[in-house]
Amino acid sequence: MRIASDLSGAGASTLRRGARAKVGNGVICAEARPARGHRAPPSCDELTALAKLLVTGRDDAFRAEIYGRLTAGAPLSVMMDILAPVAREIGCFWDRDESDLIDVQRATGVLKRLIGEIALRVTAQTLAKPPSILLQVAPGERHTLGVQMAESVFCAMGWRVARGEARGFRADLGREWRDFLGFSLSCDRHVDALAQAVAEARAASRNPKLLVVVGGPVFCRKPDLARQIGADFCVCASEMPVQPQDALLNGPPRHTFFTRAAELGFGQPEQE
Repeated sequence: MRIASDLSGAGASTLRRGARAKVGNGVICAEARPARGHRAPPSCDELTALAKLLVTGRDDAFRAEIYGRLTAGAPLSVMMDILAPVAREIGCFWDRDESDLIDVQRATGVLKRLIGEIALRVTAQTLAKPPSILLQVAPGERHTLGVQMAESVFCAMGWRVARGEARGFRADLGREWRDFLGFSLSCDRHVDALAQAVAEARAASRNPKLLVVVGGPVFCRKPDLARQIGADFCVCASEMPVQPQDALLNGPPRHTFFTRAAELGFGQPEQE
């Protein structure tokens, strides 16, 4: 399998391992699709109603709905298809002045606790040579929910995951070998700072072929920002046009791939 024309040797080997981690035995991809007998993902109206449960303090009703779905679906599907869009909807409530700060913070706290509980239900894959990724919020970003969710997904795929400090990623990348660096960003105002951080990360990294992954609500709204700031991959949990997988496998090194976070697929693993 080849992931861009200039990635070969050790870099390609790393990405082959990454693709296996993501596609593996079909675990991650399968979890992104409802299996026979599983409940379909909630509609937009249902997601809005679920978000309103949280911001109005009806946490018990929300948790009952989530745990009901957990009994009928894969944990990562619940996380990606319900908790992620509910979090975005709560952010929209705030943007439209429909909820106050206290309600939003309390609702976010409930989501974080649920992500932690759901992560305990996921059986991680075991990889002989797991890829490594450093995850952190973008410079200036205060919301950590996206990073927490990404950590759960990558851990489930069997990757070696580290959480970084906003100002400490350069030292980490200079000290540790990282295959991937992941940033989470929620709003436009920190895009320039993130672009600078991406450039600094590449300059500081021990790995000259470090691959940068970005995600968060701002990239769901404006996916081309990922390309503009120099990221290699854009991961978004919302429905977006998915470009053919072979475009990512064989395209230029700055090709941005828009996909669902639960799949995170580069394509099918190479047969050896």
